Parts: sequence; structure tokens; C-alpha cells
Amino acid sequence: MSELPHLASIFDRLRRGYHLGPDDEQFSALCERYDDYARYFDALGLKLVRHPREFFYFEPDNPETVPDTLPRIAAFSYIIVDHAANQGRPIEEFIFDQSFLITALPHLSMDRYAALLRDVEVFDMGHINTLLNQMERIGWIRRIGEDEFRFLRPFHRVLSKCLEITQSAQTAQATANPPVET
Repeated sequence: MSELPHLASIFDRLRRGYHLGPDDEQFSALCERYDDYARYFDALGLKLVRHPREFFYFEPDNPETVPDTLPRIAAFSYIIVDHAANQGRPIEEFIFDQSFLITALPHLSMDRYAALLRDVEVFDMGHINTLLNQMERIGWIRRIGEDEFRFLRPFHRVLSKCLEITQSAQTAQATANPPVET
């Protein structure tokens, strides 16, 4: 196997939990030689995943182990999805086609959203910023200055789960409250 370009930086970033997407300089190398990288990492006991939405990550060592940050990221993400749905906006377009001002996020301004965040120990803007830093570290968002960010393609990994939860909740509500015939 000829030398794999960016091997050290790809390994380092993926091993730390980062998701490599089109915004990353190593992305094109992974796309062009995915099979070579997958074989290399497989020999090390690591499974390189190529998501259908075109980004890369390592499969977790133990999928049963949930990192401390995951419930916080899930709650934060669910709120964004719910907020978009309540506005009647197409969710993917809402999330990926704009940037967000941190101070304008609905997370702490609505009681029910703030209650969801308190359940996962996110109490204020400082905690939101810490959460955004964690999401940036794994490649799900990119900061634009201090008070703005945008979601990156690898965010689809959590977005799909949020959409499933939202659809399940809507189905359960419709089943529990069927339309009344008059």
C-alpha cells in the first residue's frame, strides 16, 4: 500500500472522536482512498465509518458506553429540531442553511427548553458555550467568531436520531388523541 496522505492527522483527529467532513482538508484524501484507509485502520482494530451523508468517523469501541457529553448534545439538538418544527420550517434547511447567534438561541429563553437543559446539567450561557466547544471538537459545528456558529454535515449523525424522536412523539400524540368525528 502506497503512503496514505494525511494519515497521522486523520488518525489523530478520528481517534479523539472528531468527524471529518467536506470542510476538513483531509476529507478528499479519505474519499479518494477510503478502502485503503479502512484496511489500515482495521489492522489496528479500528473501524472507519463512511456515513451515507459523506463524512467519516471511527465506530465507538463500546457502543454501550455513553460519553458524559452525549445527553447534553442530544438535549441541545432536540431543542433546535423542536424549535424549527414549531416554526413550520423545513428542519434540515433550517439547521444547515444558516448560522446561529448564540445569544439568540431559544434554549434558555423558553421554560420548557430550559427545563430540558437543567435535566442534563446545562444551566446558563456558559454551559451552552462549553457544549458548543465540545460539538466543535468532534466536528459537528464550526464557530464563526465568538457569538456565532453553523452546523456541519457530520451533525447528521445526531440529527437523524432527533428526527426519529420527534416523529415518534408526534405519532404517539396522534394515536393518543385521534380526531373526533362530528
